[in-house]
Amino acid sequence: MSDEEKDVKAELKKFKQKPKLTVPAEFLDNAKSYEDKLTLVKILTEKEKGRVMLIIKKMIAQGMQEDKKKKGLK
Repeated sequence: MSDEEKDVKAELKKFKQKPKLTVPAEFLDNAKSYEDKLTLVKILTEKEKGRVMLIIKKMIAQGMQEDKKKKGLK
């Protein structure tokens, strides 16, 4: 293995070891303006795609359950 390959592998390890950036939900509550909230949502969707996807899935599932309940009542 050449020195260049070792350098590349060492650089890759550095990127893999970086901790994930998490955005606490309280940031949205503390945002004062619509623009602040929008910026936080953009950051959240860029950094934590999996978390956002799970939140949206839960919202869809809850909406479907509510629709079923409404149809059952009518």
